[in-house]
Amino acid sequence: MNEPVIGRVCTSRAGHDKGRVFLIVGIFDEQHVLLSDGATRKLAHPKKKKLTHLHIKPQKADEIAKKFAESKEILDADVRKAIQLFGYNNG
Repeated sequence: MNEPVIGRVCTSRAGHDKGRVFLIVGIFDEQHVLLSDGATRKLAHPKKKKLTHLHIKPQKADEIAKKFAESKEILDADVRKAIQLFGYNNG
């Protein structure tokens, strides 16, 4: 499994959001991360999810990770755009 890093793309393997694509927008603790897809889960209210319920992809949204590191403002549209650039569609 790839390391949970801010900006990494992942898909949900369990729960009512199974199959949905998210970006990791925060590390909660050793077993949980915070996720956003910019649509149903906005940055203002990210989803807390166990790592065992995720499939972490090798793709990473470097632009998003850089903005988080620099404490710059990130919009939900930026998250949606990053997910679409990797060819995923939550539609």
